[in-house]
Parts: sequence; structure tokens; C-alpha cells
Amino acid sequence: MAADAKLSCLISGLENEVYHASPGLSKSDLDRIARSPAHYVAAKQEVASPTPAMRFGTAVHVAVLEPELFRGTYAMAPVVDRRTKAGKEAWEEFQASGKQPLTSDEWAAIAGMRDSVMALPAVTRILSGGEAEMSLFHYLDDLGVRAKIRPDWANSDIATLFDLKTTRDASPDQFAKSCATFRYHVQAAFYSDVWRMRTGQPVRAFVFCAVEKEPPYAAALYVLDDEAIQAGRRSYRYDLETYATCREADEWPAYSTDVETLSLPAWALR
Repeated sequence: MAADAKLSCLISGLENEVYHASPGLSKSDLDRIARSPAHYVAAKQEVASPTPAMRFGTAVHVAVLEPELFRGTYAMAPVVDRRTKAGKEAWEEFQASGKQPLTSDEWAAIAGMRDSVMALPAVTRILSGGEAEMSLFHYLDDLGVRAKIRPDWANSDIATLFDLKTTRDASPDQFAKSCATFRYHVQAAFYSDVWRMRTGQPVRAFVFCAVEKEPPYAAALYVLDDEAIQAGRRSYRYDLETYATCREADEWPAYSTDVETLSLPAWALR
């Protein structure tokens, strides 16, 4: 599968590492291209290690969406003094379990975030059917580009895609700003369109679940309006076209080489 960049398919249970190594442009790739094609190329040449924040975010996703996998993968690390013989033995015994360690603070935070998310009635309905982490690949003939997506959760019975976001502030105003900053509107449009093209099923709702990382671990559900989705669609199409153009010319520029005039943001002028 990974060798054929023109192959379109839907795969359940594909390992995350295999998905990321497979040919195709993901939403993260589009974000880098939007910054500049040079940044996209540089990222592809790096071997990035997950940051502590990324590892924590992954643990939250697994706890909410795949609780059985969470129980088999993670455990609270014992609090021991590894300078002592007893502490070393206790730590070696824990490592022998093969589970990924979480501190007591991380464990408590993940439990609080999971409970807040699962207390939302719509989440129960969405997660009542479907599957986590399905991988979709679709070849776009008009651009000669393979797109790939991996929804956190897909429930085809109700034509809904679900995406879990950890955040500092899940209030409507602040999460709207996060959507603009991190281009979540691009994700919603890109995922919905690729899903429809690959499965033939239109997405009725792309639901974001925003959950805060600190007490009270408040959570909220959001969908973007049509205007935001249309803006996201224009953006991802532009990114794909930029990639196709750069690939054709084998030129991957960064920022403009011209001298440009800048204006201060509106908030600074106020």
C-alpha cells in the first residue's frame, strides 16, 4: 500500500507510524505548505521525536476513544527513589510491564479530561458506533496528488466525524481563535471532502470536542458554520495546488525575496 502513491483506500487498524510514512499529503503537510513550500520540505527531511505535550495529548485521545488500549498501554509510574536498591528494583519491575509511564498528575488530569468529555450527551451518541483512527487515502486525479486523513473517530451510521482537541481554553470565543490559528477549519473541510470522495458518503457534521488541560477540565462541542468550511476548502485547495506546482517545477521557495511593507495588527494600533 505504501509504495503506490495513486492507490485510494480505507484501512482499519493501520499503525500510526505506517500511516505517517505512507505517501500522501496530510493536514499537517498542508499547514507546512501554507507557511512555505520550503518549510514542508524541511519537515519531511527531519526525524521529529514526540514532545511531552504530544505524548500527553496522545494519551488523552487513547483514554477517551480507545479505553481498552489505554489500560493496556499506560500505567501510573511508581514513585520510587531509583538511587536505592529497592527503588531500582521497583522501577525495573515497572519497566518490565512494557507500559508507558504517566505521572500521578498526568494520570489525574487524563481521568478528569476523559470524564468531562464523556459527560457530554452528544459524545455518547457519536461514540456509540463507528471506529477510531481509520486511515483514508484518496488520489486526486485533477492535481495528481494523493490526500490522506485519519479521523479521531468516524461514525458512518450518522455520517459524523469527531475530533478531540486538548486546549487551555475551550470557551467559544477562544476556541474560535484556535480554529483560525491552527487552521481547524481547513481540517474540517479537508477531512469531510476526502471522506466523501473515498466513501461516497457526505459528512453531515464534523464535530470538534475541545477539552481543557487544567481543572475543572471543562469540555465543549463545536461545529463550524458554512462560511468557515468554505474558507477551509479554499485554503486546502490552494495548498494542494501550491504543492503540485512546486513538485512540477521542483522548486520549493520560502518567503518572498522582495522587500515588503508591513502593517501592525489591528490590536497593536488600538
